[in-house]
Amino acid sequence: MLIWEKFKKNIIDNKLVVSGDKILLAVSGGADSMVMASLFSMLTKILNIELIVVNFNHNLRKESVKEAKIVERYISSLNIECVLKNLNTKEYAKKNDISVETAGRQLRYLGLEEVAKKYKCNKIATAHNMNDNAETVIMWLLRGTGTDGLTGIPMVRKINKKLSVIRPLLPISRDLIDDYAKKKEIPFCTDKTNFKCDYTRNKIRLNLIPQLKEINPSVIEHIYNLSCIVKDESDYFKNKVNYFISKYVNISNKKIVLNLRAFYRQENILQYKILKEILPDKKRAVQINNIFTWLKDKESKKYVISKIWVAKKSGQKLYFVSK
Repeated sequence: MLIWEKFKKNIIDNKLVVSGDKILLAVSGGADSMVMASLFSMLTKILNIELIVVNFNHNLRKESVKEAKIVERYISSLNIECVLKNLNTKEYAKKNDISVETAGRQLRYLGLEEVAKKYKCNKIATAHNMNDNAETVIMWLLRGTGTDGLTGIPMVRKINKKLSVIRPLLPISRDLIDDYAKKKEIPFCTDKTNFKCDYTRNKIRLNLIPQLKEINPSVIEHIYNLSCIVKDESDYFKNKVNYFISKYVNISNKKIVLNLRAFYRQENILQYKILKEILPDKKRAVQINNIFTWLKDKESKKYVISKIWVAKKSGQKLYFVSK
């Protein structure tokens, strides 16, 4: 079973799961998350871990109630406890003046944290896969990303000291997942909204990626490999940036002070990343480049970043000050 070996290898190589973990699985009912539940069920046979599943009904589609029952039935067959949660997505979107898609994502993660805390889970597992990663990278490229956007979806994201999100299916393609679901006769639901070109991600998935696959059938794997390389490079620079900040930057609620003499000794790429890290507002590339231009202007002593923050230079110090 290629998918099981890939899943297990990723778990072990990246230490995503260790004995004693209690893991909350986010299961929507789609093939990805149902397969993830199946693989985690197998993992309990070789690792001493506890599992619990949560399914969210966003109350956006009539089919959601039926899908929740399909999830509940299948999870029960795996002898795993299943928690069903209702989300008022439209009401939340209206209240916070955000899109329904953004509201759904925010409510999901808030709900995951709430359930994880209630059941004393130390990890949350989501079913993001290699295709999701490719879609994310392409989406960031289209928006005009720096190298950070090329790192794609992180394998691990710490929420706090006691809780992390893990994504054990990231090195696995959607084709492998679908094939496994069919062979193992795992029930799953298909969200019809995934086939509507209303959202950027759907346009990328339905239109752009098939065209890229015509040029190179391995494009999904190549984008994933690129993400891994860029992630390693990003981590390397992040360590250097953090070291510099710990020595040469003082940060408080209303003031950030940078030692310019030490700053100018760094390479250009590090200067850019240091500024991006400490800039208190509007961390866009154009803003950072404007600050570099301003720093070279000996006449100008002040640069307005936003309605809240202003930059000032005095001697060998750069100040970011809250108004």
